[in-house]
Amino acid sequence: MLVNELRNELKKYNADDLRKIVVELYKRIPKDKKEDYNIDEYIKNINIKDKKENNKKSIDFESLKAEIIYFLECVDSGYYQMPNRIISKKERSSWRFKVKRYYKELNKITPNSNNGGLATFLLIELFKRLSLGTNSLLFTNWNTFNALGVSQSDYYDTLVKRILFNNYSEENLQKCVELLSVEKDPEELSYDMYAIFINNLKTIGIKEIAIKLLNNEKDNLKENMDETSDYHTKYYIKQSLNNMVMCITEIYFNLHEIDAGISYFHKNYIESNKEILEYVLLNMLDEADLQNEWCLEYEKYLNQLDYRESLKSRYQELKNKMS
Repeated sequence: MLVNELRNELKKYNADDLRKIVVELYKRIPKDKKEDYNIDEYIKNINIKDKKENNKKSIDFESLKAEIIYFLECVDSGYYQMPNRIISKKERSSWRFKVKRYYKELNKITPNSNNGGLATFLLIELFKRLSLGTNSLLFTNWNTFNALGVSQSDYYDTLVKRILFNNYSEENLQKCVELLSVEKDPEELSYDMYAIFINNLKTIGIKEIAIKLLNNEKDNLKENMDETSDYHTKYYIKQSLNNMVMCITEIYFNLHEIDAGISYFHKNYIESNKEILEYVLLNMLDEADLQNEWCLEYEKYLNQLDYRESLKSRYQELKNKMS
């Protein structure tokens, strides 16, 4: 309804009813909106200016940059994870409000502006700390991206678009590839960020460069995995490596180089159980709507593997469809 209509409706209520309405409306306002519009302070003093109006002034970028750099230094020093004399208990528990503000203010600065490159760099550094915090107690919260209110994959998509805003150079693509190796949020599918990276590759040439860079990163991961003896580290590296292999395979499929993709997958995906390996590849072929190739791959190992029932059913479904 319009504001004038609202005023007329409110005239029929007494003071007690109006209090009930205000309380109920307050309950229904999302927490982030209460912060954005300074609702709590407005209730305490109705003469206070709108927070949005106060924020209309241009950002003092140098002050913002200095504040974020200091924040990052404190995070790296462990001041946001344990009691200390530098960061108070109240400030440690409210870290997410700082990061929310940093995220919003930095994203207001367009990538091609004077401070755009530095703003992107600071967003990347914040992203790295938040990612690390999803699997270790870097802050008072484990679920750091949930506390920020932005998923890890959405944050990564923002970074990729900013990094590639001016040009799709090999150097910029390399930055995007390196970010794929950060710690993954357990609340998201581990392949989500790789899918986002692929979606941001617009031309054949860019996809070919991406394959080269991803393959180099895969080789580095393989070397690191071979050098470590820690089981958990080895497991995490193996998962990242296999995601890299799947990403490269999917790009090959997008380039219509199906045989090259299948060959690359077989050569590089690490899985001792052959049926599981084929299950992963067949799912990728299905996702790419490569039904004929799916059947050929299935039939290639039909006499060697005892496929799971879901694959057997899918095979029959596709053969019936083709006949």
